[in-house]
Amino acid sequence: MTPAGILVAAEYADSPIAQYQGNPLIEALPPIRSEADAAACMALFPDEPGGETGLSKEVRLHCIDRLLHLVQPLPIHLELESALSALIRSGYVGRNPLSQSTWRHVYSLALGQAKESGFRSTASTLSVVGLSGIGKSTALESILRLYPQAIRHRQYRRQELVQVQIPWLKIECPFDGSLTGLCHAFFRALDRAIGEERYARRYRSIRGIVQLVHQIEQIASTHFVGVLIIDELQHLRVAKTGGKENMLNFFVNLINSIGIPVVFVGTNSMIELFSDVMRNARRATGLGLSDFRQPKRDDPAWALLVDAAWQYQWVRHVEPLTDELRKVLYDLTQGVTDFLIKLLVLAQRHAIHTGEERLTLKLLRTIADTRMQLLKPALDALRSGDTKRMSKFEDLLPPDSQIAAMMGAIDGDARVSSRLAMLQDMRRPPAGNAEASLSPIAVTSGIPSTGVKQSGVPVPSEARRLVECDAPFVALRDAGWLQADALEFSTAYADC
Repeated sequence: MTPAGILVAAEYADSPIAQYQGNPLIEALPPIRSEADAAACMALFPDEPGGETGLSKEVRLHCIDRLLHLVQPLPIHLELESALSALIRSGYVGRNPLSQSTWRHVYSLALGQAKESGFRSTASTLSVVGLSGIGKSTALESILRLYPQAIRHRQYRRQELVQVQIPWLKIECPFDGSLTGLCHAFFRALDRAIGEERYARRYRSIRGIVQLVHQIEQIASTHFVGVLIIDELQHLRVAKTGGKENMLNFFVNLINSIGIPVVFVGTNSMIELFSDVMRNARRATGLGLSDFRQPKRDDPAWALLVDAAWQYQWVRHVEPLTDELRKVLYDLTQGVTDFLIKLLVLAQRHAIHTGEERLTLKLLRTIADTRMQLLKPALDALRSGDTKRMSKFEDLLPPDSQIAAMMGAIDGDARVSSRLAMLQDMRRPPAGNAEASLSPIAVTSGIPSTGVKQSGVPVPSEARRLVECDAPFVALRDAGWLQADALEFSTAYADC
């Protein structure tokens, strides 16, 4: 994917499909990919550990987060890529910038007379649903990497065409489900795509929803937005009275009146949003439904993902991936991709901190029961297999901030234990090594040791007894905790 804000110069390639031919918006897109090519482009396999397992624990702890970036393409990724490829191109069929009818429609939008332009939309919709953390957003982002986000046209077949095309925009539905919030999110996303703060600032102060929607219709049509992806659409559940219907009607208008395809992305509860308004429900089916279902334990796609993730271990000893390990990994994560990755990251951190240096069944269960306890209610709901309990999965998940804190929290007991052991070893010089008994300052400066008795950390009760005796200075000196002279730092001072 071209970085946001980078305008790519249009390069045109003839299409083998008749209805796509002669349309610069389609011919400027990457070619329709084979499944093998699409999978190779979507995959993201970070460098495997290799010799890094021999590095220090401090360095390896930094390496573990590389696992968070793993993208293993699965069959549903290929299905979604094919659907999105067709969705974008079919939406452009009715919006050829070389056609007079297209610009007549754009001008009619500016005048608020879209219904009189005679425009016929070729746009459709796609719905993507699934459990939180199952991989919907990651899959979409992997597919969007196949397309530039902004294309600059200047000339097409010796015909002037000065245009900035936006093949895709992805925004999140606001937490309050408000259409106003969605409109402002649209302007911010468009600014990121073109690489300048133009629209968000211009319309920041506008609160009238009618005016905001009108501006979006005009701008989206002028920039020939290829597809609008709305993530986290389940937030519409908390919209104020009438807010849900208003936003869904807004989407329908984008599809019918503007000709922009829309992808709805959300949890399973999103489906309920469309059952209330049948007109929107029919539109939501569009090119179909991509359902990221919870995999079964013996699902080959799940096995493929586990195989890939298991390769990214920075512990000293990598255990073979046995059937028992596979069974436990599934039981502790219930096939949720995000939970699997979090479990492996947290378990490795613990194993490296404690010196255990291997992922065992016991360790994985311990991490799931302690470090991932916030997720247990949701996992128990999935594990039950009860439809009613499973429907509450999303509501049982902790807020994102708590999950982030869970991943960023210090593994207190393990880290303190390993650090104490290290500090204790520093205070135990090898037998017969006189130089090792000197303080670091004395060794590096060449100042000989003062011969002070080396002692462990004073036990509070012993120190209290010495201080409370009749001659505390003498008692502390004889115990080796004080010099004969409180200022006796060296023999050089003693000669003064």
